[in-house]
Amino acid sequence: MDDDILSESFRKTVQLTTYDSYAPFIAKFFEEPCRASAIVDLLVPGLPDYLSRSSSTSGGLPKYFPKYNRLSHIRSSDVRSWTISDPLRRRTTAHVWYFGCDQMDIEDEDNCSTTTIYFSSNSAVAMRKNLYLDPDEDEEKMGTFILDHAAPYAAGFIKKWRSFLLIHGLFALGSRSLESMIMVFINTFVDMIRHLDTEFDTVVDCIANGTIPDLDGIAEFRHHLEVNIVADPERAAELRRIGRPSSRPGWCGHVWPNLRSVQAIASGSFASSVPLAQWFLGPDAAIRSLGFGTTECLIGASYSPLDLNQFKLTNYEIIELLDISKDDSTDALAQLWEVELGKRYEPVLMTRDGLWRYRLGDVVEICGFDPTDGVPIIRFIERRNMMIRFPNVMVTEEELRTAMSSAVLNMPVKVINWTAAIDDRSLPATIGFFVELAGDQVSELSRAPERLLDELSRLNSKITYEVAIRDAIRKPTIRLLRSGTFSDFLQLKLDEGSRNNGQVKVPVVLPKAEYVTWFANRVVQEF
Repeated sequence: MDDDILSESFRKTVQLTTYDSYAPFIAKFFEEPCRASAIVDLLVPGLPDYLSRSSSTSGGLPKYFPKYNRLSHIRSSDVRSWTISDPLRRRTTAHVWYFGCDQMDIEDEDNCSTTTIYFSSNSAVAMRKNLYLDPDEDEEKMGTFILDHAAPYAAGFIKKWRSFLLIHGLFALGSRSLESMIMVFINTFVDMIRHLDTEFDTVVDCIANGTIPDLDGIAEFRHHLEVNIVADPERAAELRRIGRPSSRPGWCGHVWPNLRSVQAIASGSFASSVPLAQWFLGPDAAIRSLGFGTTECLIGASYSPLDLNQFKLTNYEIIELLDISKDDSTDALAQLWEVELGKRYEPVLMTRDGLWRYRLGDVVEICGFDPTDGVPIIRFIERRNMMIRFPNVMVTEEELRTAMSSAVLNMPVKVINWTAAIDDRSLPATIGFFVELAGDQVSELSRAPERLLDELSRLNSKITYEVAIRDAIRKPTIRLLRSGTFSDFLQLKLDEGSRNNGQVKVPVVLPKAEYVTWFANRVVQEF
């Protein structure tokens, strides 16, 4: 068939899909027993290597996506990940990345052979492919260093969030030659530095004595960690002279004079962590975006080093764009060469892993076109349908983030993180913000509710009417949380069953009443 005819037939015939379209097929992986015949050639030919699980930030059930032909890429190549067993060699990269995966064995009909499928986050799947890390070879690599990584490979398998960060932080602090850091989200960097601040004396003692601290969840990896930490009293003395992270702005520049970049996703809800991250980093190290990635696929590559929310659409998969100002139908789909500057769209994907015109649920805006090839440049706006709903007005994720950025993040306070929910403890109801600060500039927050109301009213005229005319919404509330709350929340998400250590995130709007109660129980002051 002629390519043009095939393309036209695809566009006219294939309808939009959501995860519900694939759920009956994905359910076959969880049948007991799961037979190879039930899942072979399910979405694409063959059996998948991985099942990637979403972080279920919106509060629904997690979504699973089969990933095909990832291990064949590794196993058919002569390339193998470069590993080193010498803990004294120069270590220049803090690679704070979770590599862990669970596995399920799939039997054939006569029980004569089995095939292993791995459960993992998509960030782990992608990095394993990039570094040629076969799960079958994990055990033999546990006590080695991958490339120039600061921490042994075993550190990437620790499931407890605090322990994961402290072990990576310990090995990073032990290396004065550190030049870069890489992690999925920028809040991971902030969390790691704050845990180092809390446990600074213990961590420095470990560097001086060449020991590993007693931490929850590291028992099975302790041997691999202990053989790779070398006593360095001179480095420990230097760290004590510098002091803990909270003692001075730009602390990282003093601890790691060669550090020049932290690579992480820092757009959307993660942008709230950027000011505090930059305070720790100082002027000589920049935050660089990793790109726009999802569990489904990579959407965009980082485009401008000066803009953390600017991405060039990739050509790894077929991406169409659904005009959100029109009806949700294929008639509203635009090809990349048809989109308009300044308009907003929802990405629709056709992937090599078997998704057909799959609606991503994100909203992006066209902010330009690459002059070399005309490919659209996008910025992330928000999740569709992620909002706070009142009887007569809806407040979107974008409005909440913009208001918080303008009203609070510009104040002389160090915001670690925040989230929001309806606050209906008294009537009329309002928007309640839960905020955690680093430092003691608490009194500054007393001005924040009024500023938030002004900014939200500017962004959404319906709020002005509801407040001033109908008296149906009152001034927003801010509830200050005790130190460590958001880090504890990420561990809560992991304890609920998420396998996405390093990829768990805090929603802009809390999706469950239980989460609202959980945060409310950790409030220390209210404004």
